[in-house]
Amino acid sequence: MSNYYISHYFNFRNAGNFMLVSLIALAVVLAIVLCTAKLQKHYKINVKNPTPEELEQINKQHRKKELSMIESFYEMVFSSTSVLIFLSLYYVLDERIPQASFFWHKYQDILLLVFLVLSVFLTFWFDSIFVLLKDLSSKQKASVRLISAFYIILILMYIKFIYNDSNYDSLIFYFVMLAVGRFVYFDSTLEDIKDSFIGIGKNIPLLILMGIYSAFVCWYGFHVNFLLTSNGVIISTLVAHLFMDVSIFVLSKTRIIKLFI
Repeated sequence: MSNYYISHYFNFRNAGNFMLVSLIALAVVLAIVLCTAKLQKHYKINVKNPTPEELEQINKQHRKKELSMIESFYEMVFSSTSVLIFLSLYYVLDERIPQASFFWHKYQDILLLVFLVLSVFLTFWFDSIFVLLKDLSSKQKASVRLISAFYIILILMYIKFIYNDSNYDSLIFYFVMLAVGRFVYFDSTLEDIKDSFIGIGKNIPLLILMGIYSAFVCWYGFHVNFLLTSNGVIISTLVAHLFMDVSIFVLSKTRIIKLFI
């Protein structure tokens, strides 16, 4: 059975078509991001009627903002992929390897915690080595990773209610508690909580774009039977995100986006 999945996902024609769709969809998303940023810039220029010096400063600020917005979206994809990799491993150990049943049920909570810690290091590899995100501040990275927790919750709820799969109930609760823990911790202040809410508010459009992008890519994959439910919806969702990661890599290395900034 595993040989079937390997030959299926590594079929050049099927994978190539899916890769092309992922790449085109990513280009559309980034075009939306850039158009929105440029409209905001032109509105600001029209309202302020700046001097040449002020106009140059506005252009520099908005170029930096456009790069930050694009890299925030990349970080969202990378962070989500990192978590999905270890959730898929969680699923495989729980559902596909009966020999590990005793060990798994005894230590699954500890293993989940270990997986999530490892996902942090994997995200670091994605945004520092795979594609260097040099225009994204540490604070913005933290905000994006927080919003990605809500994105993972949405994915798990989608699997639960659309595919009537209750295997992820404990994971949904875990990620809800993880998200809440980012707001309220033992030495948090009202100012800290306020900053967290502000960060989420600023990144809601990012969450919406990410949801639309991944929903379309996954829908297409299941529609053409490239993504399969038989190997687990969570694993197929991971496969879609890996293609999204490669799409980001291609656009980043070709530097096409820089021509429009």
